[in-house]
Amino acid sequence: MDAQVIRSRRMLRKNKPFSAKIQFLMDVLLVEILLYACLLLRGVQDLSLYYYPASMAPLLMWIIYSSSGIYTRFAMDVNASLKLVGAWLKVVLIMVVLAFMAKTSQEYSRYVIFLWFGSAAVVQVLWHIAVNYMMYFLNGKKNKILSIMVGTGSLATYLTQKINGNPWTKHRIIAVVAGSKEPEDAWDMDGVPCVGSFEALRGIVEKHQVRRVYFALPLHNSHEIRDIQLLLLDLNVDIVWAPDIFGLHLISPSVKEIAGVPLYYLSESPLVDGAKFAKAVMDRVLAMIALILLSPVMLTAGVAVKLSSPGPVFFKQKRHGLDGKIIHVLKFRSMKIHEELDHTVTQAIRGDSRITKTGAFLRKTSIDELPQLVNVLKGDMSLVGPRPHALEHNEFYAGKVSAYMSRHRILPGITGLAQVNGCRGETDTLDKMERRVEYDLTYINNWSIWLDIKVMVKTVFTLFSKNAY
Repeated sequence: MDAQVIRSRRMLRKNKPFSAKIQFLMDVLLVEILLYACLLLRGVQDLSLYYYPASMAPLLMWIIYSSSGIYTRFAMDVNASLKLVGAWLKVVLIMVVLAFMAKTSQEYSRYVIFLWFGSAAVVQVLWHIAVNYMMYFLNGKKNKILSIMVGTGSLATYLTQKINGNPWTKHRIIAVVAGSKEPEDAWDMDGVPCVGSFEALRGIVEKHQVRRVYFALPLHNSHEIRDIQLLLLDLNVDIVWAPDIFGLHLISPSVKEIAGVPLYYLSESPLVDGAKFAKAVMDRVLAMIALILLSPVMLTAGVAVKLSSPGPVFFKQKRHGLDGKIIHVLKFRSMKIHEELDHTVTQAIRGDSRITKTGAFLRKTSIDELPQLVNVLKGDMSLVGPRPHALEHNEFYAGKVSAYMSRHRILPGITGLAQVNGCRGETDTLDKMERRVEYDLTYINNWSIWLDIKVMVKTVFTLFSKNAY
């Protein structure tokens, strides 16, 4: 097999620090010890019943802690502590739900479960803080491995801040070298000076006894990487390349490999494999429950719409769904029947004369959106996702808002991150649509089941938004 491919495979496999693995094992050990201690404190004689949480906890911790980024952030501030406690809470809640579904939850001591959750949360936070300070002490300035950053752009600034602010790494950026087409005076960071231009790189590395060189150059300078590598190859320094892909519009980016070749996915739907299945199951189960519980409200709304003005109860509109597929979105009709010009859809505005009195109430309370639960059951929509816009609006904004059509890389939703952050009602200015699209792309790039749950909970408190009309 080609040696270069073998090296690529090794590079892709070495993606998690050994220290993170040790910390995970210690977290598991602490959790297991505390469970046993809680059982002894309660005087539980038959420990066999608790083999289930003892065996499930490590598996769930591995899944949830990894997806929550517990071992990728090292500064133990308040936010990091809350993230750790939140991840542990998810582990415990999942085990409780599974025990409830198995009809065994009543067999467990609630005192033990609550004491285990609380003590494990506190001890894990204290342990992470202790490790953080220990690593900071071990990786003090005297032990740092000196490094240089090549590039003065936003990516170079970001990496320099993160590397120098991370107590877990032994590397420290001591200086920056400007790229061949970058001005030296563009760099401004206290404690990390720009010491020269690209042409002087070799001499700077030798003078400062640098052991690692990071390259964070703009895309138009990426062709220089090979020349730089050859220039420094005989100096036995680590050479690290950070492709400047963050200047692009990234949609759920990731790095994968085929036959040992690293592939950068710049645009991909986050809903693949298990994630797609999990979201579909949650959507359909909750949609079915909502339809049953809200059927009296929907029946009343349907009768009110029929009595309010001549016309059908439901309004059906063509909109773009997943990957741009045309879907028919259902709503309770809130307007009087009227004619639109060809290829024109007039947005509802505040005080719109076309809206009936019943329709105004339905729109204000978002009851007009409830028929879309049927779209969710059909698989055309999700409970949470970017709100689908009329086809004509998509055509209008596609050429005016950057990455606008990327909203369709995920199922459209009845509610979304944009809506719970105040982006409801008429988009009468380009700024309003840009803000809405920014939230939609943020949702796609950060999608998780937990994010969906938070958006749905927050939606309840925004139903009577003053921006809805």
